[in-house]
Amino acid sequence: MTHSQLHIPGYTVHGPIGQGGMASVYLATQESLNRKVAIKVLRNSHEAQLNERFINEAHFIASLSNPHIITIHDISTLPGGDHYIAMEFVGGGDLDENRERFREPDAVLRLIREIAQGLAVVHAKGIIHRDVKPANILFRDDGTAVLTDFGIAKDVDNNSDLTQAGFSLGSPSYSSPEQAQGKPLDITTDIYGLGVILLELLLGYNPFKGESHTSTAINHIQLPLPELPAHYDYLSPLLSRMLAKQPGARFRSSEELVAAIDPLLLPANPGGSSKHRRPDIRRWLAGKQRLLLPAAGIASAVLLLLALTHESETDREIDRLLQQAELGLEQERYIFPEQDNARYYFRQVLLLDEDNRDALKGLALVTERRVQDYVARGAEALERGDLNRPKDNNALHFYREALALDADNPHAQAGIRLVVAEYTRRARASLLEGDLKMADRNVKRGLAVEPENQELLALRSEIDQKTPAAKRLIRDVFGRLREKIDNNG
Repeated sequence: MTHSQLHIPGYTVHGPIGQGGMASVYLATQESLNRKVAIKVLRNSHEAQLNERFINEAHFIASLSNPHIITIHDISTLPGGDHYIAMEFVGGGDLDENRERFREPDAVLRLIREIAQGLAVVHAKGIIHRDVKPANILFRDDGTAVLTDFGIAKDVDNNSDLTQAGFSLGSPSYSSPEQAQGKPLDITTDIYGLGVILLELLLGYNPFKGESHTSTAINHIQLPLPELPAHYDYLSPLLSRMLAKQPGARFRSSEELVAAIDPLLLPANPGGSSKHRRPDIRRWLAGKQRLLLPAAGIASAVLLLLALTHESETDREIDRLLQQAELGLEQERYIFPEQDNARYYFRQVLLLDEDNRDALKGLALVTERRVQDYVARGAEALERGDLNRPKDNNALHFYREALALDADNPHAQAGIRLVVAEYTRRARASLLEGDLKMADRNVKRGLAVEPENQELLALRSEIDQKTPAAKRLIRDVFGRLREKIDNNG
């Protein structure tokens, strides 16, 4: 349908201004109020599921009240049966068209804060936007940022998905790792997308964007946060939380994100560049200008304030790292994946504060948890009868790993004794069955673990007495080779 064919009672349609996967958007004038509006018209509205999605989107947006969410004016049906939404016309273009406005970090942070405030209202309704990207961030004439296009928004608690083949499930360039993998989502997927936008505006490019959808998805899953230019280093903790690979490591709400952004903003003062920002110092100097302190006194005060500010920033980073470490413990990420585990974060804390008690206790707890895990896995392997094979997945291996971390651990020591006892039992059973070869093999395996075990030594003597001289010679010549093969599993 062309705009010349489109007739909507009460509106004068001027022409198309956009087209999406299932709808077209037209600029129109609402005649009763003489105001410009954008009218989104559903195509292929004979499909019931598309109608449902379209109407749900309209009613959902209409239920929101926030200056950073697009406003709905009307929801209705055309004479031919097609559904349409009349919404405010936002004439300032999208974020891609306004990038020149966001060259300074303070301006970027204020933009991210505005969209986060809008998302907070969306998330409070139990909805995930799922497509936070520059094209869906529009600007009013007064510069206010507006989040739009809720066409693929989804209920947090609803596992069904109305999305049809051919329609986007979010732009790959801004999709979270879990979204890229088709895993269940929570509201932090929107925070991740907003983090990608923040990073892209700071760097001037999207570091996750690959040559194809697949390569882009893999980059989101695997690529670490790129190193920021030195003058943006104070934003690294914020980006690390927003772009954490694990949803549980991100900000848990948009309100929490806003609270984290607020201390990073410059005072509301249009003058000056924020490239090398120290907002607290500027505020302090502004308040001290009339005290007329001697130059040396001012210099000393500034140096002191710098030291205090650095300490405060260090403390905040330590708190962030400790939170990440605790999350790693909760999720049993003790030493893997690399650079996203409890041990890594505790060690990072110690690089900042070598005597930090929480980090020292945390590392001890990581070791304790790992020992417990090895002991439990050793018990499971013992129950299966996997004493020394398969390689790296047997009782002996797990108990030894536990003892490597805690040489005096009584559970691991008891596990080793149980392994030796099982070899002893097997040797006796083979001996009773007359299988001298198998009895001898189990004795050797047991003695390899506990060379001075008197019961196994006695069994070896008994086996030697019952073994003919010729077989003993063969055993002695080839026994070591067989033992090596057995132990390597």
